[in-house]
Amino acid sequence: MEKPPLIDVRDLARDWISGISGEAFGDLVARKVSLLKADKSVAERGALLAETDPVCFAAAFFAGVSLGIPIILANPQWRLDEWKQLSDLINPSVIIGSAPLETILRKDIRHPRPGEILIPTGGTTGGVKLAIHDWASLGSACRGLLQFLGNRPIHSACCLPLFHVSGLMQLVRSFLSGGSIRFDRNEINGYCLSLVPTQLQRLLADEEMIEKLRQARVVFVGGAAMPEELAEKVRQLRLPVMPVYGMTETAAMLAVVPLENFIHEKEPGALPLGDTRISIEADGCIRIRSSALFKGYHGRAPVDLSRGYRSGDAGRLDALGRLRVLGRMDRLIVTGGEKVDPAEVE
Repeated sequence: MEKPPLIDVRDLARDWISGISGEAFGDLVARKVSLLKADKSVAERGALLAETDPVCFAAAFFAGVSLGIPIILANPQWRLDEWKQLSDLINPSVIIGSAPLETILRKDIRHPRPGEILIPTGGTTGGVKLAIHDWASLGSACRGLLQFLGNRPIHSACCLPLFHVSGLMQLVRSFLSGGSIRFDRNEINGYCLSLVPTQLQRLLADEEMIEKLRQARVVFVGGAAMPEELAEKVRQLRLPVMPVYGMTETAAMLAVVPLENFIHEKEPGALPLGDTRISIEADGCIRIRSSALFKGYHGRAPVDLSRGYRSGDAGRLDALGRLRVLGRMDRLIVTGGEKVDPAEVE
């Protein structure tokens, strides 16, 4: 018996994406479904999404999920050496967007499994890696945040690329929560934003943008530690900023610093989301257990997740079980029995 689709494409045909009606988006998804179904090998080899237009990306992504085919995300702006690294890992039968890859069948490639969603991580710093997720792990991450925010629809103003986990999850959260999404900052009153510290720093140089940020529901800031000078400025401006901790392997954020804690505490800790459980190893490394965890890296040696995921980040838990991230394990300096992150010293 054929399995029911993970997504009913009819659920997508509502007015939830800025710039396109629900009817038009539903038609676009249906066309992408037809395109993917026309290639009989797509169920085995998957479809590569290297699409720059966010609406077209969204239509192709949900079409692939509804069909249960493997989906591979890629950065359209990668350099040739990064595309070469990717070509050693996957051999898609369909490319949506533009990518310097061949779709000719290769027998030396291990293809992803049906339903897998491969999200790139690593890039030039450690070579391109593809973290293996699926609709269940992405959905679990969404439910954890939805519960934290009071189970109200999540409306997102997405300023990050959708091939990146932080951009992709804004799209998924908006759909699953019954919210809406726009791909600009023209209107953010009541919306959630996800920014990295550098983006926030630049926005605070614009007085008009500061007033807009005050109207946001939440401004999540992650991807790197927030410099204390920036954090103090945010506190003074009373902006609705919540620092977050997460990574591609955890389907973006897994712990959030509540707004009141961020405003009133000098070193606030982050609360785990959903069913996430965080522990600290004897050497100080953060270990994560969660139904939002990835399954490993496609085309690489298996990752032992039987006891959760060893993150590579150092941290500590306070008496309330809140997480304080100290930095990367491989760059900490031990002095006087304490682990110190050089970035904090700088």
